[in-house]
Amino acid sequence: MVSAVQVWNPDDWEVFALSLLQSRHGALDVHKIPAAHKGDFGIDYYCTTQAVAYQCYVAQEPIDIVTRADRQKKKITTDIGKIVSNASEVSKLFMGVPIKHWILLTPVHDSKDVNLHCAKKTLEIRKLNCAHLDGHFEIDIHDQKSFPVAAVAAGISALTKVTLDVPHPTAQEMTLWQAGSPSLLANATHKLMKRAGPDKIQEVVAEAVRSFLQGNAILDALRSTAPDLHERVIASVALRSRRLSFAGPQGGPGPGSILNAEIENLIAAIKGAATNLSDDNAERIALGAVAEWIMRCPLDFNSDGV
Repeated sequence: MVSAVQVWNPDDWEVFALSLLQSRHGALDVHKIPAAHKGDFGIDYYCTTQAVAYQCYVAQEPIDIVTRADRQKKKITTDIGKIVSNASEVSKLFMGVPIKHWILLTPVHDSKDVNLHCAKKTLEIRKLNCAHLDGHFEIDIHDQKSFPVAAVAAGISALTKVTLDVPHPTAQEMTLWQAGSPSLLANATHKLMKRAGPDKIQEVVAEAVRSFLQGNAILDALRSTAPDLHERVIASVALRSRRLSFAGPQGGPGPGSILNAEIENLIAAIKGAATNLSDDNAERIALGAVAEWIMRCPLDFNSDGV
């Protein structure tokens, strides 16, 4: 199964993280420390009522699990050092109340090694007996799965730009789909033969399958993380599909011109319905939808190329 993931830059992640934390603690109980003036003390956001500090961190993707974990562990070590070395200022922030939790807030947490590192650093820090840290002070790591689905969806919908990264399907994923969908594959081959011809048909059909899987992966990711955005995209695709069924394809006279016209019109419809969806994602969804129209109907071409 091809899966898509949200692509984050540090600024967008901090904005999104603030939304998540406000849903957890309340809008008036979350405070931000600007890093531009004399550093951030190893803290981006904090909540005095629950004595918890948060540091945001985004590893540059794509990377493997081991590399991501190593970078997260390094970030934890570095910023916990700031908490300790800036004891006086941190204590003032929390108005003398000892901090109970310090949490690294990151998009993806997928390694137990980071949990073990958090436990190790927690014991090390407790032994320092810092007055501004609670006797049961604990270091932890949270990702967006640590928050309610509704909070994640609201935060993503509010982003100015939603960009999902979707990998190319593996050879195994392509083979499994093709083996399980012989009728759809036959439809695509029959119709696309009118555009590609026998010498290139396998390549063109493979691209249609690839586009279909990638487009669905983005839609699946939107369904789980941004249902409102997903509904708007699905509605725009369904509307174009109904028009195609009723009025027939636009463009022409050949299959290539028809395909280009349908893809461009669908991209425009998706972007109109979901203005904060990235151009790349809108195009991939459109390509996937048109590929599905070819496989399932209503899109076809006359045998004379029209």
